[in-house]
Amino acid sequence: MMGIKPRCLLLAFAAALMVGSHATVLRADETVDREYRIKAAFVYNFLKFVDGGRFTPKQEKKKDEVDPNDPLVVGILGVPPSRIAFEELQGKQIGSRPIVVCWFKGFQELTGQDKKIPEQHPDLDRIKTCHVLFVCPSEMEFLSRILAPLRESGMLTVADVPSFLEAGGTINLLIEEKKVRFEINLAAAARAKLTIRSSLLRLAVRTIEHDQLKPREDEENPGGTGRP
Repeated sequence: MMGIKPRCLLLAFAAALMVGSHATVLRADETVDREYRIKAAFVYNFLKFVDGGRFTPKQEKKKDEVDPNDPLVVGILGVPPSRIAFEELQGKQIGSRPIVVCWFKGFQELTGQDKKIPEQHPDLDRIKTCHVLFVCPSEMEFLSRILAPLRESGMLTVADVPSFLEAGGTINLLIEEKKVRFEINLAAAARAKLTIRSSLLRLAVRTIEHDQLKPREDEENPGGTGRP
């Protein structure tokens, strides 16, 4: 997306300070808002260090034609513990590209009168137009229904759900020593034809190269690394 030195990257993520440092003073909802504002900031910064997939600008763009891919679309799937944290991403920019936040109901919210949960999300086509999809903790038991149809969508999938990487997600956020950290699935990045900058990869607490989504025979070996 843009050339950013590793030192600047470290400074960008330095905003992720101790999540629970003021827990004795803040109310529970304020603590959650603080944690998810930090996580939303991570999502925002990830956008600066991912290329390829849906992040690739359209080649055939006329000068007087508005490219629908100009906005960077961040989708939120499910019930976020803090809605305001992600609402604050709306209107921010990465370079000249504004961020648009779209909201999608979680699978539990889609339960019909027959008490059955759909196998496929009814807004799947709209979800596939996102550049990033944040999967909320409310969707933990539906990861296979969410991730399998998106495997070749070219989008970056992010969550803070245990086993998200193993289920086929790209980046998972977690808390270690009261700080927000992240881990990366290189296989998922390769499937989506995403290039994750090596400067971001170096900050991951864990990377994996295999997950539960079986690769197609014509897929390349997982790599997911790219420019520094």
